[in-house]
Amino acid sequence: MFFDWQNITGVLQEILEDEVASGNECGCQLVIRHHNEIVVDIAAGFLDRSRRQKVSRDHLFPIFSAGKPVLSTLAWQAFEEGLISFDTPLAAVWQEFNSADKAGITFDHALSHRAGMYLLPKDTPLYDWDAMCRNLAAMTPRNQPGAKTHYHPLTFAHLVGHAMELLTGEPLAKLIKSRITIPLNIENALVFGIDDLQEEKIVPVDDSLIGNPPAWEAKVMNDPLIRRCCIPSFNGFASARGLAKFYASLRGGVIKASTFDLVTSRLYRAPDDPVKEHEWTKFALGIILNGPDNDRRLFCGHGGAAGAEAFYMPEEDIAFAFVKNRLSPNHPDHPIRDRISDALQIPRRWW
Repeated sequence: MFFDWQNITGVLQEILEDEVASGNECGCQLVIRHHNEIVVDIAAGFLDRSRRQKVSRDHLFPIFSAGKPVLSTLAWQAFEEGLISFDTPLAAVWQEFNSADKAGITFDHALSHRAGMYLLPKDTPLYDWDAMCRNLAAMTPRNQPGAKTHYHPLTFAHLVGHAMELLTGEPLAKLIKSRITIPLNIENALVFGIDDLQEEKIVPVDDSLIGNPPAWEAKVMNDPLIRRCCIPSFNGFASARGLAKFYASLRGGVIKASTFDLVTSRLYRAPDDPVKEHEWTKFALGIILNGPDNDRRLFCGHGGAAGAEAFYMPEEDIAFAFVKNRLSPNHPDHPIRDRISDALQIPRRWW
C-alpha cells in the first residue's frame, strides 16, 4: 500500500470539514502513523454544539471501547512475563471466582468475551470499582464459560482489570500509566481517570442527534464521577495522536512482535458459533480482527460507542485513530468513517 500522504491529507481534511459543516459531526480528529511516524494529523469542528470553540489536535475525546486493547495489553504483558497463560483460570488469581459456576472461566474467555459475565451487578454504581468487582464475583454466569461470544461492554474492565490488580498487587490506574502510557509518553493524551488539568481538554459527548436525550453515552461520559474513575472498558479519553501512538506500539513496542502475532492469530470462538454477516464482535484475545474474511488481521483494533475507531495494520505497519464526539442515531453506521475509508482505498469497517 502506497500513499502520497501529503495529498491524501488534504482530501481527508476536506471530508472532516464537510461532515462538520453538514451537521453530521460536531468535532473530530484523525491521525495515521506509518512506520511509527505521523503522516496524517488533522482535526475539524467544535468542542460542543454551541460551536464557539474549535477543536484542536490536543483535545481529549471520549473513546469508549476503542480503549479496551489498552487493558488487554496488561494481560498480554503478564503472559510474556510468565505470570499467566491464556488458559489460566481467573480463579487462580481471584479467589471469589473459585466456585462451581465460575471456576472454568479462563483469561482467554474473558479476553474473547466468552466468560458469560456480561451483565452488570444490580444496584451497584459504575464509579464504585470495589463494589463492582465484589458484586460481579458473586454473580452467576449467564451462559457456560467458553460458549458463544457475547460482548462484555462494561464488565470487561473488571474481569480483566481486577485480575491484573490481584496478580501484580498494583491499582489498575497505576498499571496502565507505569506499563503503557508513561513509557509511550502519552500519559496526558490517553487517559483513564482524568485529573484537573486534563479536564480542561475534555470534549463532551454530543447527543443532539439522538431522540429523548440524554443518551446513555452522554450521561455517563459527561458525569464528573465517571470521568475521574479508571474503567478501561469504556471511560477513556484520548486525542487521536495519543490513541494512534498506542496502536502503533502494539507489535514490538509495549509487547513483543511474537506476542502480538500470537494474540491476533485467530478468532477465539466456540465451534458452534460461526461469524454472522455484518457481525463486528470478531474477537481474538482482547482485540477485534475486523478485516475481510480472507484477511481478518488487516485491521486489528476496536471501535467505540460514539464512532471512535482505532486499529493497527500489521502488514503495512500503519496505525489509525479517529475520534469524534457527536453520537449517531445509526451507530455503528458512521458515513464519515466510510468516506475516510474510500479515500484511503481500504475496506469499510462496521464496529
